[in-house]
Amino acid sequence: MDAGETMQHADTPGRTRPARALRALGLVALLLAVLPSIRAQAAPAATQFKVTLQPLTLLYYYSAIELDIDAAVLSKLATPAAGTRLPAKALTASASGATLSADAAIAPGKANPMNNVLLTIDNAWAVRALGSRNAQTRVSARFQSGSTATLNGPGGSGASIVLRSLAVTPARFKPTGLGAAQAHNGALRMRMNLSKAKVAGSYAGAVIVITATTT
Repeated sequence: MDAGETMQHADTPGRTRPARALRALGLVALLLAVLPSIRAQAAPAATQFKVTLQPLTLLYYYSAIELDIDAAVLSKLATPAAGTRLPAKALTASASGATLSADAAIAPGKANPMNNVLLTIDNAWAVRALGSRNAQTRVSARFQSGSTATLNGPGGSGASIVLRSLAVTPARFKPTGLGAAQAHNGALRMRMNLSKAKVAGSYAGAVIVITATTT
């Protein structure tokens, strides 16, 4: 009888399922208690990080420059300070038969010399550079043809303009990095001999080489 009751108790679902549920809940609670302690065991790690920037020089330049000198500028360049308008002139006429003549004897002042005209082209190039702490950027310019260059006038005219004494300003400066507002702008300077430019039109044929170096 006692054995039968024992078998009956073991086969009765109403008495065994609550016990299993309680055991499952206890296991879940145990896992929840253990997991936070597992996550807290992660060890921190430190990684050293650095960036190395290589020296860099960026030279901005025009592929071609065409200088247009209009008539008003040429007039001012060639005319002395007195200008082209001279004071009033009183004349005395002479007669030869039925012909009168007079000589106004105009004598303009000496023209400005056209064989040594200084030309400055501002903002002709720009440089952005990155160098060492004590670096210097140097910029230079030369004619591809040598110490002088010749601009030839319209075909067959024989007219020409000779260029010489080419230089840049500034020629040396401290690089200030690659930021958008940190470019160094510079100028080209040269001497022009316009004494043989006897024909209007385009004069061409010179090549200017600009070099920028950061050390």
